[in-house]
Amino acid sequence: MSEESAVELPGLRFLESLGYTELSAAEVNAQRESLERVLLKDTLVDALVRINAIGRATALSVYNELAGLGDNEAWFKRLRGQYSKMVPGESTSKTIRLLDFERPQNNTWGVTRQFYVRASGRVIEADLVVFVNGIPLVVIEAKDITVGVGKGIAQIRRYEQDVEALFAPNAFNIATTGATLRYGATGASSQYWFDWPESTIPGEPFARTQAMERGFTELLTPARLLDLIAHFIVFERDATGQKVVKKICRYQQLRAVNKMVARVIEGKHRKGLIWHTQGSGKSLTMVFATLKLKFHRGIEHPQLKNPNILVITDRNDLDAQISSTFAACGLPNPRHARSSAELRALIDQKSPGRVITSTIFKLDGDDPRLQGATLKARQDAAARLAAPDSSNWIVLVDECHRTQEALLGAYLRATFPEAFFFGFTGTPVKKNDKDTYANFGAPGEGYLDKYGIDEAVRDGATVEVRYTARLPEWHLDDAALDAAFEQDFAHEDDATRRRLKERGAQRSDLARLPARIAQIAADIWQHFRAHIHPDGYKAQIVTVDRRAVAEHKKALDAVIAAWYVAEQGLSESEARLRATGHSAAIYSANANDRGEVLEDDEMKKVLRFQLSAAEQADAIKRFRDPDDPLSFLIVCDKLLTGFDAPVEQAMYLDKPLRDHNLLQAITRTNRRYGDKPYGLIVDYFGVSKNLQDALSAYRADDVKNAMRPESGLHDELRDAHREVMAMIDPAMRSNALHAVRALGSLDRYYDFCQRAKTFIALYAALMPDPVVIPYAPDFKLVGAMIPVGKIEWEHEEPDLDFAHYSAKIRQMLANHVEVTGIRQLCTLRPLSDPRFWTDFNDPDAEDSRDLHTAAVRKTAELKKIIAEKLAENAERYASFSERLKELIAQFQLGLFDDDADKLDALESVARDLQAEDAAHQSSRLSERAFGIWSILKTTVADDADAHPDDASPTEGQADAPPTEGHPTEGQTESTSYAEAYADGTTHAQRLTALEALAEDIAALYQSDELATIRWQEKGSVRHELRKRVRHMLLRHDVPRWEELPEKIETFALKHFAKS
Repeated sequence: MSEESAVELPGLRFLESLGYTELSAAEVNAQRESLERVLLKDTLVDALVRINAIGRATALSVYNELAGLGDNEAWFKRLRGQYSKMVPGESTSKTIRLLDFERPQNNTWGVTRQFYVRASGRVIEADLVVFVNGIPLVVIEAKDITVGVGKGIAQIRRYEQDVEALFAPNAFNIATTGATLRYGATGASSQYWFDWPESTIPGEPFARTQAMERGFTELLTPARLLDLIAHFIVFERDATGQKVVKKICRYQQLRAVNKMVARVIEGKHRKGLIWHTQGSGKSLTMVFATLKLKFHRGIEHPQLKNPNILVITDRNDLDAQISSTFAACGLPNPRHARSSAELRALIDQKSPGRVITSTIFKLDGDDPRLQGATLKARQDAAARLAAPDSSNWIVLVDECHRTQEALLGAYLRATFPEAFFFGFTGTPVKKNDKDTYANFGAPGEGYLDKYGIDEAVRDGATVEVRYTARLPEWHLDDAALDAAFEQDFAHEDDATRRRLKERGAQRSDLARLPARIAQIAADIWQHFRAHIHPDGYKAQIVTVDRRAVAEHKKALDAVIAAWYVAEQGLSESEARLRATGHSAAIYSANANDRGEVLEDDEMKKVLRFQLSAAEQADAIKRFRDPDDPLSFLIVCDKLLTGFDAPVEQAMYLDKPLRDHNLLQAITRTNRRYGDKPYGLIVDYFGVSKNLQDALSAYRADDVKNAMRPESGLHDELRDAHREVMAMIDPAMRSNALHAVRALGSLDRYYDFCQRAKTFIALYAALMPDPVVIPYAPDFKLVGAMIPVGKIEWEHEEPDLDFAHYSAKIRQMLANHVEVTGIRQLCTLRPLSDPRFWTDFNDPDAEDSRDLHTAAVRKTAELKKIIAEKLAENAERYASFSERLKELIAQFQLGLFDDDADKLDALESVARDLQAEDAAHQSSRLSERAFGIWSILKTTVADDADAHPDDASPTEGQADAPPTEGHPTEGQTESTSYAEAYADGTTHAQRLTALEALAEDIAALYQSDELATIRWQEKGSVRHELRKRVRHMLLRHDVPRWEELPEKIETFALKHFAKS
């Protein structure tokens, strides 16, 4: 079955069942002024009149404004009703709504297939496009299951680059094979396209047979699509404000937000607890919640009339992060309270609809009346803390398991006695933490919404976290502590040793031992260079305190400098300078931190690496930049919570973290980034020796996969190796080509590729662990079989540079295909390369396997060559594409006796293709005019059966215009096509008539007077040129004159453009 019958048409029928109306190509194109325009004019104008009660003239004016709008974010403001316009009969501007959120049935819901759009000379065909009120909001690419959904994603991403007009009003896109479905925001890279694995529509059965049906239901049901557009898409800016990233919710974010909204509407329980694992988008969930609670488009309820929203955190860095996220995502007028007085003033305002962010510490009860002389006075003062109309407040508390049980939590609730409280946490609530459940959970409910560690990894929202222990002799576990203390402080006098023991600081003192830190620094650098740096990732080093931070920075600088001297021959001064730039120490240098009092010489050590706030911000920015050499952040407390740097893969842990602090810290490594296989915790302190105890405060099911041992990858590699090797014939394992051929079918090749991908990823993850050594020969075989199979079974050019593989293994595979001759075997050559023809006439190629290889290579080469030529002139080379497709089908059906016959058939196609390329040379037409002629001649070919002639070219020859009767230089009029087509005229005579017309059209596009500089970028000029071409075709009575100007312009945009 084809993609059309297996995916596209069933998808169309299912959308009809959801309430969409199929729009035929004729219906769609009748409303478009050209192939560049994507809005359905009549449908949109009618909707504007209907929804806004405005006149048609005003609606047409709005349409014209929208037709020229190219910015997606600007489109979204208009889609959400943030658009006003002066209209006749109104004294003030009127809000113009493009969509009716309150009454979904008042919108026009349509879907069309095979939607053609042109831009910059390229015409694309979108498989399915969803229109709402004539606006294309969702593009759907259907792919055959054997091709994979990734191809659909890649195709849409190409469309986004080539045909921007189609994606200006776009909400999001979908790629599906029927069995799989992914969706992504406009412009999203492939790693941010997601599945929708569960039902979030109340009462909607989710046991549908296909992922496509499930995904369409969840994403495209009319009410749901409106909800997504209204509340669950944001545009987030970076710190500079220059880069904008569009983001759409994932299913757990929508699920949690809609549960919160339902709870507010219900009003029975005025609280709820949400656990969404760190790294899965908890901050964005709070943004989406605020958007929907504030705007609630399509929902009318007194509880949501115009609520005030307060977002509370318990750390300045988290407060800054939340505030910047809210601002970056375009929430209107969020107020960031920077002091207790400012927060109180904002709370006491009586205007509704405010959004405020702050820390809990600014609600500190700093009111002199609370210090009154009598209990009654203090009770009266506490009662007066309540905000005006506190029932209209919704409070979102981040990391709600902290600070809410003490006096600060009491102040918060005294200020908002009737508010709704929603608590968010990125880690599970401890099993004995009754207060958090009581403060935020409804009775007997536990979590209002839960998205745990396993779900996040399963869905690809985060990567899993692995751990490994290194230098066990330096681990500071309790069993070894006393012996180590006696040994390492043996040189101190009794009084000093007694003082050290009495203050209970043995562990941190041992952790700071210079000899220990020097060994750890050397091991970190070795491990980082071997495992982390080759793939472009970075790392944090976590130490016991700020003095240890300084010691680690000093030791790491020395190790890296020594490496530069030994390995790269730098001078010591240059090596030290280079080494310093690889790391930054992020810590506070306040001598009163954590109650420590430092001696003067110790303070000098600490202050040596101190950075100002601005310098720390710059270091963090550089760390997040994958191209910056700053590779390590050395910390003790900072950046262990709320810090987000996806490029970080490793955390070198030299601190006794446990419980919440451990869970928060390790998730710094779990963000998705490129092909990151997992986050890695490298343990130097011994935390992982008793991981169960370190996480004992939590329910086992909540944290069972919080960290998994890296050694477990050894078993996974063994299993993956067994799976992939089971598909390879043992007798063929010495030759990748023979092994690929022995797979026997395209389906088995796809199955092999899936298994190979798993095996290669695990091999790459473990490199350079010695455990991979026995697998190396099979790894090279499997890696080589993938590009060979690409040619053998898909007839496409493979990636011989292995660019999509891990950097650690890329060179190994590239070298292997070079030395084994696979690169030469798989390199595709153009017709102009003399080596292209050797497969047809090589006298030494008598071995049947060599003939088979030649036939496979020729098929792939011709497929690539014809695809490139189709992009240049689809009309001219369409017949070659059909011939090759037919040959491939015959090969697959076994209709050729042997590979020699296949080569003969392929050579015939290649020779004809070569002749077509050279045909203009014998025609006396210029190459560009010949290209136009080849478009015009299709009008002759269409009626060849009705008008046979003896002068038609024989099969296998290219149709070239005859040289006799060619118009003289400067001639602008030719014999009319109708005259040339009269009874008795030959095929050649009809082609001659079109030859002169082709020259006339070429002259039009070459004219500096009509086709001015940069004509291809000027819509009015292009329109005039198309009109002139149309008149020329009509004057000569050329059939199909309606469609030819568009095809000719597509060719002209590529070959006549002027800069």
